[in-house]
Amino acid sequence: MTDKTDIKAPGKVSVRRSQDETSAAALAIIKAELVARNKKTAMLKALRLAQEPIAAKPVKKAAAKKKKK
Repeated sequence: MTDKTDIKAPGKVSVRRSQDETSAAALAIIKAELVARNKKTAMLKALRLAQEPIAAKPVKKAAAKKKKK
């Protein structure tokens, strides 16, 4: 049988980070998202410009209403 004294319980983890570390981590995440968004925007713009322009159909004007006498 195993002895209860042989098993070590994990210690309580109480890691406190400073506000500067937290702010730096948050800013790093925001910057990474910004870079990813700009990259995606550039890719979508390039794809849009690579497509052939769609010929716009001429819009017919609505018939003018006749005045009643």
